Amino acid sequence: MTYTLIIDEQQTNRVILPATLQAAGQTAAAFGSLVTPCRVISSPRLVDRVIVTHDVARCLSIPFAADVHVFLTDETVHFGPLVGILTAGFTKSLHRPVGSRSFFFAKLLAQEKQVGGFAFLFGAPHIDWENGMTNGYFYTERGWERHTVPLPNVVYNRLPNRRVEKEETFQTMTKTLQTTYGIPIFNGCFFNKWDIYRRLALHPKAQPYLPATSAHVTQHTIEQFLARYREAYIKPADGSLGRGIYHVVKKNAYECRFRDESGEIQTVLFPTAMAVWHHLLAHAPLHRYVIQQAVPLLAVNGRPIDFRVHVNKNEHGIWQVSAIAAKIAGKQSITTHMNSGGIVKTLEEMFPDAAEREIMLARLSDAALTLSRCLDEAFETLIGEIGFDLGVDQQGRIWMFEANSKPGRSIFKHPKLKDADERTARLPLAYAVHLSKTAITEPEALWSC
Repeated sequence: MTYTLIIDEQQTNRVILPATLQAAGQTAAAFGSLVTPCRVISSPRLVDRVIVTHDVARCLSIPFAADVHVFLTDETVHFGPLVGILTAGFTKSLHRPVGSRSFFFAKLLAQEKQVGGFAFLFGAPHIDWENGMTNGYFYTERGWERHTVPLPNVVYNRLPNRRVEKEETFQTMTKTLQTTYGIPIFNGCFFNKWDIYRRLALHPKAQPYLPATSAHVTQHTIEQFLARYREAYIKPADGSLGRGIYHVVKKNAYECRFRDESGEIQTVLFPTAMAVWHHLLAHAPLHRYVIQQAVPLLAVNGRPIDFRVHVNKNEHGIWQVSAIAAKIAGKQSITTHMNSGGIVKTLEEMFPDAAEREIMLARLSDAALTLSRCLDEAFETLIGEIGFDLGVDQQGRIWMFEANSKPGRSIFKHPKLKDADERTARLPLAYAVHLSKTAITEPEALWSC
């Protein structure tokens, strides 16, 4: 339940709670990492409101009145949560603080009204370590505003790319937030394709969804994969958006298709697997690549289809499917990515028959939730959101091609996916509420969330 936080300009040194919250001996109030002593009392006249006097609000650096959650410990009343969304690439413009990504984050932060609490955008330069404060970007009805607030209760990592993630500044910052301040961070790193495959391959429930994959791209593995499957994809282990992918098919010769630097699809024929390997070795750092069997997918007019299934943990810390969309590959495209000419369709558009659609929805959802739980067990870090690329072959079997810990949402710009788009933005904040409550009231249980 959320409560409307009122800042009282008349009284001093008080926090007044509804009687239903059963305040019992608390002597302090907290917001994010700040705590201040005050008098805590209950009032039967309050039902869905909490009152914080202006001096207490100032000591806690509460930026403005809002709907909040209230968490009680033996000594302290905690208001919030205060959720920090970590990113990089800030500009000097308050209107577009992270350039073209500002609209994405504005939509995300706007969901705090539905969830309750305070959410803000920040980067490494915005932390004042000496005073334990953050000068963050809030998105309000008036647009973007900057407010200085305490370090947050929880951090949602939305760093834009692997290069930034690997910088020493961000590595040190996230380690300090977690170890020194005990702040949970979820989706802390980008997934690596081979690491994901290796971990899931050890889990019996995940194994049926995994296409054959190898991290050793050699002449021998190319020959092996093409002898067994006739088609294979060779792709960067740390790649995204379909970049750097090679599609290799064994026919009379070895056919290799790829997108060149200008975005055009090129097809090159080679007489042997050795020739393919030498060609790839000249263009791609193969020690950073994986080779994966190609699966004969369901298709529309000869164009393969796969499905983006977005999953999130909710306010109870339980995985749920938040959005599903179909992706149809562009003409002559290697993949279904939108930047390669892919087209987005809803399940209703793909499966007009309601019974067939419900079966497909249930099977895709079950696969994504099973894989999410398996990844949760395989990682020691906190994961609250995953974007899966799942395929269905011509026999109806479901395969997992990708799992993304920083999934984009451009696919949900489809006008009929508006509700799903909002849900994928709302649920990370809902999960942040769950993590915050756990960190405050049951810190020993945090890593079993």
